[in-house]
Amino acid sequence: MTHKGSAAKCPTCGRRTLRPAVRTVLTRRGSRKITVPDVPVEECSACGERTYDLSALRKIAAARSSARRRHVT
Repeated sequence: MTHKGSAAKCPTCGRRTLRPAVRTVLTRRGSRKITVPDVPVEECSACGERTYDLSALRKIAAARSSARRRHVT
């Protein structure tokens, strides 16, 4: 996450415009679309790039896993 008082540098465009945000993430598992609400991200206001910390990645992985279990019969 960012340091207090300064934005982190974007890995894509190189600007110091990463800011914390909470977003809905859309992902896929095969042909199935999965919506994951309330994911904390660092988002670049210049280019739109998003970075995810470990807790956000775990939340996305859990949603994908849950969708898989619901799909298997």
